[in-house]
Amino acid sequence: MNEGFLGKQVLGGERVATSDHPVVLHHLPLSDSAKAAAIPVGTVMKRVEGSGGSAAWEPLLSSDGEAEPVAVVDTPCDPTGEDGELSALCVVHGCVKARLLTTGDNQSLTDIQVAQLAEHGIFAV
Repeated sequence: MNEGFLGKQVLGGERVATSDHPVVLHHLPLSDSAKAAAIPVGTVMKRVEGSGGSAAWEPLLSSDGEAEPVAVVDTPCDPTGEDGELSALCVVHGCVKARLLTTGDNQSLTDIQVAQLAEHGIFAV
């Protein structure tokens, strides 16, 4: 039997996750509207109803009102690129870098939104 590497994957650039509290990461499926543009690291995500009634996620906008942030993008996601990513690698529990957190329209989070993240188990440090 031959053994060897099938390949390597290297994640470069800054990530939002910290080592202050172990993080739980999940690939969250993107809604159709979220696939229109690249999603940078630190973007907070909300849960929406996707096609066929399934759960999907998209960036939370500063104008979203009652929607709550429930995840934070950990690595860059480009659904428009040649690979056409269908999901984003997100922190769903643990500590994230507060200085990187933004809404999908590049606004700082409000104190209420930071508190909502904490209620969902994501702590901005």
